Amino acid sequence: MKRSHGSAAGLIVGLLLVGFAMSPVQAQEPATESASWEPLPITFSIDYTLVSDYVWRGQNLSEYAGEGREKPNHQMTVGASYDTGNFGTFSGSIWFEWFGGQKSMDPSSDGHLQEVDYTLSWSYDVEAIATTVELGWIGYQFPQASGDGRFTHEWYISLGFDDSGLFGTKESVLNPYVAYYMDVDDLHGSWIEWGISHDFALADCGFKDTPILKDMTLTPSFVMGIDHGQLSESTKLANLQYGLDISYDMSSALGIPDKYGNLTLTGFLRFSDAVYDEALNDEFWGGVTIGYTR
Repeated sequence: MKRSHGSAAGLIVGLLLVGFAMSPVQAQEPATESASWEPLPITFSIDYTLVSDYVWRGQNLSEYAGEGREKPNHQMTVGASYDTGNFGTFSGSIWFEWFGGQKSMDPSSDGHLQEVDYTLSWSYDVEAIATTVELGWIGYQFPQASGDGRFTHEWYISLGFDDSGLFGTKESVLNPYVAYYMDVDDLHGSWIEWGISHDFALADCGFKDTPILKDMTLTPSFVMGIDHGQLSESTKLANLQYGLDISYDMSSALGIPDKYGNLTLTGFLRFSDAVYDEALNDEFWGGVTIGYTR
């Protein structure tokens, strides 16, 4: 729920480097002590999304009978990652889903907070095979549910491939990935994804001198979802999801230096084609995300 869909622990720490330098020309002068603070390679991020529907693995979790119009879905993610260098990157995040129509969908609800997800992961670049391996855990909390249905969790493994060597380019072209998620609590099933995407920076497409367009990137994507025991008792091709993101680099447009982080505004559209239509429906939704990373 790459969610991506408790409390998030922040990592706030610094590394003090103290050096002593003496040049040959000033050998008779007292040594000059210099000290500088260099932060650890920690990245913090926060984003807010307003979306028309909350669709997870082809399932619309914010739809109720007789709805007259779309109710707002507010989603927020806060996270941090620590790049250790030779030992990979450790990350953690917490994701919130607040649904304006929660009461209409479930009259017994005592609020609008529909879901909270917790994710912990470790990733490592295997350069020899141009592959990024990611192992992680996701906990799903449902505040409006009762009993054992309030929480479930799953483990996952994801492989992301850099196909630049195949195409002879500087950057990956299709960014292919495959992921396997296995629920180990309530659902007792698994989900397999395979996807591709490509960034088209308009500055590289002849618009580098055009205001607004020079700071925009278009990203079409495709994801195939395969269900194994969650929606049915067998393995089935569940859905095909098509997406388009249009992101605007606000930091670049406003001339904000990189040292202050990156601010991005992204509009997106998604369509999920329900191949396994006995359990899923075709879904079309969209929204906008504003995110900050530093």
